[in-house]
Amino acid sequence: MGIIDRVILSIYTLLLAFLSLGVILISLRLISLEWVQTSIAYLYGHWEAGLVAAVFFLVSVRLLLAGVRSRAERSKNTIVHHTDMGDVNISLDAVRNLVEKISRNTRGVRGVKVFVTHDEQGLKVMLRAVISPESNVPSVSAEVQRRVHEYIKNTVGVELSHIHILVENISNEFKTKHRVE
Repeated sequence: MGIIDRVILSIYTLLLAFLSLGVILISLRLISLEWVQTSIAYLYGHWEAGLVAAVFFLVSVRLLLAGVRSRAERSKNTIVHHTDMGDVNISLDAVRNLVEKISRNTRGVRGVKVFVTHDEQGLKVMLRAVISPESNVPSVSAEVQRRVHEYIKNTVGVELSHIHILVENISNEFKTKHRVE
């Protein structure tokens, strides 16, 4: 769920809390029934009230779809292992982190960006690497492919269908991630 949906959900929840409070006050007879009837009678024939109700209806539908969509996307971005005890879901982000870890620890690799996709053919990994100039690019690439394939097979239990490496640059500089804290 995105930030806009969360803001809308917060406002929507606040308004429903006020509506619930009103129903509680009516049921406890703290608000007179005549006042409620007068308020509802005031809404009759005002198109603005219908417009507000239509906006609430559309927000309800949007939030409902956002909740359903996020579950579908979550299940789409996972690998499922079926075991005797039940299912194990492994997120593609977890696989990406494993691939990044093993790639960065390969001699000759200065930096790497990893992209992982999963389709009917299997798990595919795309690496964009920066290699050191004293390294042999084909041998470093082959070593990265071999290590990634073995590590993912042994750790996650999944065969990779394709490992593509793009050498973006040959550089002595180490690329470090700067974190904002």
